[in-house]
Amino acid sequence: MDTVTYEVIRNGLYAVAREMKVAMMRTAGSPIIHSGGDASAAIFDAKMQLVAQGNDIPTMMGSAVISTKASVEAIGVENLRPGDVIISNDVYLGGGNHQPDVQFTRPVFYKGEIIAYTMTRGHWVDIGGTAPGSFTPVTWDVHAEGIRIPPVILYRDDKPVEDLFRMIVQNTRDPDNRTLDINAQYAGTYVGGERLIEMAEKFGPQAMADAMDAALDYSERLMRAQIERIPDGVYEGSDFIEPVQAPGWPGDLIPVKVKITVDGDRMVFDYTGTAKQVRGGINCPFSVTCNSTWFTVKAITDHTIPINQGCYRPIEIICPEGTLLNCTYPASVVSGNTETSPRVIDMLLTTLAQAVPDRVVGQSNDAACSAIFSGVDPDTARTRSFRRTNVQHIDPHPGGFGARPMRDGVNSIRVLVGNAGSQSVELLEHMVPLRVDSWHLVQDSGGAGRWRGGLTAERAYTVGYDEATLTVIAERGLVSPKGLFGGLEGGRFESTVTRGDAAPDTIPSKGAYEVVHTGDRVTVRPAGGGGYGNPLDREPERVLADLRDGYISEASARDHYGVIVDTATWTVDAAATAERRTTLAAASGA
Repeated sequence: MDTVTYEVIRNGLYAVAREMKVAMMRTAGSPIIHSGGDASAAIFDAKMQLVAQGNDIPTMMGSAVISTKASVEAIGVENLRPGDVIISNDVYLGGGNHQPDVQFTRPVFYKGEIIAYTMTRGHWVDIGGTAPGSFTPVTWDVHAEGIRIPPVILYRDDKPVEDLFRMIVQNTRDPDNRTLDINAQYAGTYVGGERLIEMAEKFGPQAMADAMDAALDYSERLMRAQIERIPDGVYEGSDFIEPVQAPGWPGDLIPVKVKITVDGDRMVFDYTGTAKQVRGGINCPFSVTCNSTWFTVKAITDHTIPINQGCYRPIEIICPEGTLLNCTYPASVVSGNTETSPRVIDMLLTTLAQAVPDRVVGQSNDAACSAIFSGVDPDTARTRSFRRTNVQHIDPHPGGFGARPMRDGVNSIRVLVGNAGSQSVELLEHMVPLRVDSWHLVQDSGGAGRWRGGLTAERAYTVGYDEATLTVIAERGLVSPKGLFGGLEGGRFESTVTRGDAAPDTIPSKGAYEVVHTGDRVTVRPAGGGGYGNPLDREPERVLADLRDGYISEASARDHYGVIVDTATWTVDAAATAERRTTLAAASGA
């Protein structure tokens, strides 16, 4: 195959994957999909290997490497026909990441043969289970997290299997919106299938297959070349995951461990020594741990390598069954995907700092930090307009990203495996009985360093429901995000609910849902990012700029950075700063 044809096909596949997601977002009913973009789309070859994806949700994409193959094999390739679409969300029978993320898989036929598969995955705001919004970690087993859908055919001949369709949507708390989301995900697979058939007509199915194989091999070669640049050796690390915080539940931090072996152009990640699986929804299915590992390797190598399954061939993953990072039925998993997974990535980055200090970052907020409200909408006009009385709303909250080797951390951003956006205040207030009173960066929440950690943001709501449940699920309420190479810790997660004139009640990072009422005020503040390098090495001019921007306080400038500022003239007192830094350096033993 000539190079031009190969590149046209390869880039065409990525364009199709992006178009599939656009089709989903334009037709979905849930704001978390059509506004927040919590959805993904990808293309797999006839051998069920990931060959192209959009710039979507990493945890959905990595786990789809396992779930797509599991879905197709559960049905049997020989049993598939044109117009079939498989649905699945089951982490144990379908290789999924957690129950709220539902996958659709379509075989694409051309002249009687399967030439590819299109896949869409979207976050459903409710999938049933013990708590509205289907996102509480306080569950005994996976059945409490929502309806389990093993790989089954939801569409035959491009028509829904009505009995199955009704059974699924009626096991959620908002069947009308679930119906819209299902139709949107189906539309994404359909659009992708039609585009691939057009490509087969133009280039031929064999040329497409050859281009897919070549693309996988190309990404593998580039990844191996990047791994060869990492010093050979064995690097060991450990960290702790925060437990579910419920009365009577174990409260000890949960250890996770890794041994990373770099040997030429391959890497082995061995998670032996990690704690056994635990009660509550913080366990990871193996697909999620694979994604955390693959993501980390991609992050420390070259982000320009075309992302497909070829990138993962040089990586071996060892993780004993029955542990927190390779749990077995019936362990709960909902937060393993959104909170435990990024904590694992932070552990891997900190461990790899020994090998590639210029390719890692300080620790980050490590959570979707979602607030999920659910209740009856008291606004009858809005109820008629949107044809729903029970309203679930999930709002992920951005926090601080760890400081980088040559740059500050990013303020107020979703990090690592989750990059769904926050929904706009205007849309939220239009569709949901909530009012956003403030949304602002939090001063001093980024860890001090030669490069400062990213600041978190705090959002405050006033409740408009007569009565509603509120679930907040996060990380780093107990363990602060650490800095690297002398950088200081970032701020911890905090959340409160204030009822009337009473003092605020603290909401734990992984607790049971609260009940809130009209006029209650809720605040959610994710963790900040850790710093990188000694704060005393930061240029005074950068400290002054941070102070003027409100990123840091005068006390932090003085006590962490050793910079004395005259706020009347907004100038650095050079002599006083030199004296202060000498004093702080001596006190720290530097």
